[in-house]
Formats: sequence, C-alpha cells, structure tokens
Amino acid sequence: MDMDPDPAPDPDTAAPAAVRRYAVRFDSDVLAAPGVGSGLGAWLLLALVADQAEPADRALLEDQLGLPAGEARAALADLLADPHPAVSAAVARWADAAALTADFGGWAVPGAVEDGPLPDQAGADRWTAERTGGLIETFPLEITELTRLVLASALATRISWRTPLVELDDGGLGTDAATARHLVLETVAAGPVGVVAPTTASGLTVVSVVADPAVPREQVIAAAHEVAAALASTRLPDAVAVLEDGHAWTVSEHREVRAAFQDVVEEWSGWVPSWRLTSEHDLADAPGFATALASLARYVRPEERPAETEARQAAVAAYSATGFEAAAVTGMGIRATGLAHEQEVLVRRIHLRLDRPHAVVAVALDTGRGGAAWHGIPVFTAWVDPTTG
Repeated sequence: MDMDPDPAPDPDTAAPAAVRRYAVRFDSDVLAAPGVGSGLGAWLLLALVADQAEPADRALLEDQLGLPAGEARAALADLLADPHPAVSAAVARWADAAALTADFGGWAVPGAVEDGPLPDQAGADRWTAERTGGLIETFPLEITELTRLVLASALATRISWRTPLVELDDGGLGTDAATARHLVLETVAAGPVGVVAPTTASGLTVVSVVADPAVPREQVIAAAHEVAAALASTRLPDAVAVLEDGHAWTVSEHREVRAAFQDVVEEWSGWVPSWRLTSEHDLADAPGFATALASLARYVRPEERPAETEARQAAVAAYSATGFEAAAVTGMGIRATGLAHEQEVLVRRIHLRLDRPHAVVAVALDTGRGGAAWHGIPVFTAWVDPTTG
C-alpha cells in the first residue's frame, strides 16, 4: 500500500459528515444506471431552502440535511466564502420578486449567494457555462415567462494527476506505486473492496472502488463514500493483508535478489478505464426535494396557484490518463400555472381607425429620477397622413 505523506484534516466534523450521509442517499437514488451526479450540489440547495421553511417542512429538511437549518445555512456560507482551490462553487437565487407574495421579502440569503432578478434562458445558460468553465453549457431548467423563482448551484473541477497514467494497448490505463495509491479495505457497506486513487497535488482525491460483483449497487456507492472519507481522514484504516486472489485482484509471488530492509516487498499496480459520462437527473423524488419544492411554492401568489415545480441536475465527468474533470449544475424552479375561473362575461369590442391625417406629440413626464422641470413639455410633434403613402 502506498500513501500520501500528509493526509488532509479529519473530515468527520458535522458538515462534511452530513453532506456525505446525504450524498450516499442521493447517489443511490439518482445513479441507477451509468451516470454522474453531485449530492453536494443538491445539498447546497436544500440548505438554502431549509432556513426559510415553515416548521414542519424545516424539520423534514433538517432530517435530510443531517444538520439544524441554521447550521446547514452556515455551512453553505462557509463553503462559498472559503472556496477549495480545486473546486469552483456557486449558488444563486433568482426571483421575479414583484410577482411573488410579500413573504418572499423576508427571506434573506447568505451574502455569498448570488441573489438577483430572474434571468431569461440565455442568461441562465450563460451563468451555467461561466460557473462550470464551459463543461456544461445549458441550465437544466427551462425558464419561461411563468417562472417565478429559481435556485441554482454549480460545481466544477479540473485536476491533473501528479504523473500521467500509462495508456495501455487494451484501452485501459495502467497505474503503479509511482502514480497511484492502491489498497484493499474492509468496508462496512460492501465488505472488502479494491481501491485505486491516482496521486495529485490539487488537494482533490479521485477514488475508484470495486466490490464483489454480488454486492448491490447502492452498497458499492456507500462503500466508495466510506473509502473516500477514510482516505481524507487523519485516522487511516489498516489495509487488508492481500495474500491470495480476490474478487478484483490477483496475487503472484516469486523470489529474487534485491536490496531491501524487509523480507516481503509488495509491488502494487492497477488497471482503470478511461471514461466520460454526461447525465440529466430529474430530482423531483430525490431526497428532500419534494419538501423543498413545496416550501418554495408558497411564495407564488394565490391567483397563480397551483404552482408548478421542477428540480433537475445536469452533470458531466471525465477520467483520463492525465487527470479528472467534472461539473454539476442543479436547479429547482417554481412556475405559476393558475388560470382565471371560467364565467359568463360581457365582451365589448371597440375598433378605432386612424386611417386619415392625424397628429402625434411626444411629451416629457416626471419619472422621479430627475428632470422634473420637463414635466408636461412637448418634445416632439408630428403630423401623419396615411393616405399619402
């Protein structure tokens, strides 16, 4: 087993542990097939919503977040205010505030959250591309004239391995002790698993975890989170002694003469695939999102209810001989769908025709933003004769 000499600080503090527990549930729900997602991107939005939720909804969201609403909000603010050098992160709240209920004005968000008016689709797409360095170009929600409120998070990373992996003839990537950490760990979720983690100077560890084929998908995902937390901890677990073949590793032995200070020298190598994945996830049923969307829907005016809600995530990731890149954009939005009740009305149609000569005057008005002295002054006048062509 090879290890980095300086493990990161212990991640088992409240916020990292809470995010990790949520990510296990989120990933198990949304990654039912090959794909990529971000539990953190979803957690950030739930943390933003929880602090303003009504008591019943807040309790449900706190259960999903793993933290009291105030602590989750503080963690969100801390993550944005103190960005990781290898990860860009952004959270935004966009609103058509004039079309929402008065209660919306009482919802204050942390200063690190980008808070502003509702953009059009092109503006949301532009934000997406800018916040992900071009890895994702389209915002996952459609913004229409009925959209009233949108929350968004964006996460992105591009890192390089300290030493490039070997591109093999079979299309895979070869690793050895000089390029990656290799070990077998006993996990609670999936039993013994094989681990390959290329070394990088970025401070972001990318962990590949393989379990016995009989282990269900959701347990392998949980084991991967377990291993990632262990490798980030100052309390590194002991590796399993590998003396014979296992579900994803083989062992061979021979004797040779070499300079060594111990009787047994272990030489690890690995094979990992290069890959690229893109995913679109409907988060309506993802952990916590039904509660969060219902909480936001109360800001829609009564005459525009029932509100239509939507939550989606777009994600992309690639693993190559030279490094790893990934991005995720998560959005939740509220649209007005209320329609006027049908009733019998008087319809009066009036048609006015200006098909003969007439005058046009442009007059200045006081807008309250300066130029009061101009109020009532005609600035332009025209005479129009439609009959002359």
